[in-house]
Amino acid sequence: MAEEQPTRWTLIRAAAGGAADARAAFAEAYGPVARAYLAARWRRHALRAELDDALQEVFVDCFKEHGALERADPERGGFRAFLHGVVRNVALRFESGRAREREREEAAPLHGVEADEDSLARVFDRAWARSIVQLAARRQAEAAADESARRRVELLRLRFEDDLPIRAIAARWGADPTRVHREYARAREEYRAALRDVVHEHHGGMPKAVDAECARILGLLA
Repeated sequence: MAEEQPTRWTLIRAAAGGAADARAAFAEAYGPVARAYLAARWRRHALRAELDDALQEVFVDCFKEHGALERADPERGGFRAFLHGVVRNVALRFESGRAREREREEAAPLHGVEADEDSLARVFDRAWARSIVQLAARRQAEAAADESARRRVELLRLRFEDDLPIRAIAARWGADPTRVHREYARAREEYRAALRDVVHEHHGGMPKAVDAECARILGLLA
């Protein structure tokens, strides 16, 4: 049997507590989300050169004693909105610092900084959606307990990453296309179950709310 994987909030709590492996997993999962937001916000501004420093500051804010992750609470809403707030605050702090350097008012917008928060929120949400579907794919792969389950994971990879039709996959494997179609349907169900689990861990809520969030996430990437 595959080893049971920790929930996202278990990971978040472990990262807040200083566990090095949890912090590395946290950075791997959510670093690309923060980077996408900062890159979009500063795409026409000199602060883009400081993107790596800002990303590190996001992690400092998350991991430091009494930092952001210690304040995160699954009872007060999903983690997506919380992380969005942390990244946005770091961006504003960098922008305020640059403004002070230029002897401007701290609250004044900087030339070249993307000011459309709705547009930036969509960038963040798309990056978040990508991270969630990747986590779900990893969850499915980690849960694959036998060769048949691992083959179904590979079937999804060939179908969606390599864009191969089922008949081509069946020919490659020397398998009956009808059977491969059945395995494909089963693989999709397994993936949907993994996606629901990951979404529930981040988003919470009743099954209908989880299904709606799953649909929203997949819609963002359509």
